Amino acid sequence: MAYATVQDMIDRYGERALIDATRDLTRDRDVMDVNQINKALERASALADTYLQRRYVVPVRPVQLPVVDAVCALARYALCSRDDTAPPLQIQTQRKDALQWLANVGSGAATLDATAVADKSDVWSRVSARPTSIPGNRLW
Repeated sequence: MAYATVQDMIDRYGERALIDATRDLTRDRDVMDVNQINKALERASALADTYLQRRYVVPVRPVQLPVVDAVCALARYALCSRDDTAPPLQIQTQRKDALQWLANVGSGAATLDATAVADKSDVWSRVSARPTSIPGNRLW
């Protein structure tokens, strides 16, 4: 399930940019490939989940704007890097920033207002207490 929609992409980047990113020789030059955009959004959402699942139940509900922004940036990068040419620097920077933010959420440096994953681990740190009686006056 995608965290963003085609309309979210249009709102952020404009219809012309999406037409240019998805245009090929078999389509009319003024028509965007909605299926291709939806596939890119699904892949970007799946990638975001790999970062978010460590701390939150995925899919994250309610979907928050920073998640939508990150998924749109990742999808745009994917759409623009289909050819042998690298995407423009601005698109590369947005992708890098989105991945960094997702990593921060995964590590706990940034948080979301979502359902946290319950810790069901059997492994906990154990602290061993120092013996109560130490022979002599020395510690070593």
